[in-house]
Amino acid sequence: MNVSRQEIVERLRNIVATRLDVDISPDRIGLTDGFLSVVGIDSVGFIELRYQCEEEFGIRIDENDFVPDNFLNCDVLSGFLVTKLSAL
Repeated sequence: MNVSRQEIVERLRNIVATRLDVDISPDRIGLTDGFLSVVGIDSVGFIELRYQCEEEFGIRIDENDFVPDNFLNCDVLSGFLVTKLSAL
């Protein structure tokens, strides 16, 4: 799948704002805004975010990759997803 990093970021913002239980619009989610500290995603939300990313991008996120370091914010997660998508 050939998707630009910017497109991935936009899709992530949309997922977070519309499919998770947070009250924020996509345009208010900054590139480096912490999903936990700023956006307010809780532990169940992170599990849902993982599932939504797998569905949206047609990938599998292994347990070893489902770590806070990969799910900090849109910038970090989009970089992780670029790596996963380039391996397809």
